[in-house]
Amino acid sequence: MLSKKATDMIEYNGYSYKSNDRQILFKKTGTDRVGLIIVMIFSAIIIGIFFAIQWWAGLGALIVAFLIFRPLVKRIPGSLKLAIDLAKQTLELDDRSKSFSFEEIKGVYIHSKFVDEYSSAFKSTSEEHQVTIGLEIENETQIPLFKLVSDHAKPSKEMNEVYEYLKTIISNQEASNAA
Repeated sequence: MLSKKATDMIEYNGYSYKSNDRQILFKKTGTDRVGLIIVMIFSAIIIGIFFAIQWWAGLGALIVAFLIFRPLVKRIPGSLKLAIDLAKQTLELDDRSKSFSFEEIKGVYIHSKFVDEYSSAFKSTSEEHQVTIGLEIENETQIPLFKLVSDHAKPSKEMNEVYEYLKTIISNQEASNAA
């Protein structure tokens, strides 16, 4: 079971978490995507008005909008539905489009990547890092599960807790199979 702080960190990054005796479920919420689509539609209307007034003003607004929205669209991780069935010892991604037994999973990984630099009076650093938690499959394939935002290169205590939680679930189930 995850702590309240780890659950809050997951929710802050746009994921939901539910757990019971048989199943653990993580879902990516679509609020980031919906908000961005609304802003993009509003921007398209304004660009259309600029095109109606002067074509070169509309073209300039289109270029500015492209430069603004391109990095934002790249940062939105896709949809995720991760269901861990403890009874069947399987891990299913995105409504059974990808299903793995615990034996196929070689391990769980966590790594951090520098994304951007910004200025803020509310943050402890001016850096933004993307911390990825994912699975390593037998054939050396890495499947990212969570893309989390951090102010530091080193993953936070809560991010490490999620990593350890997944690692423990998979390794404990494998150990109980071997016994």
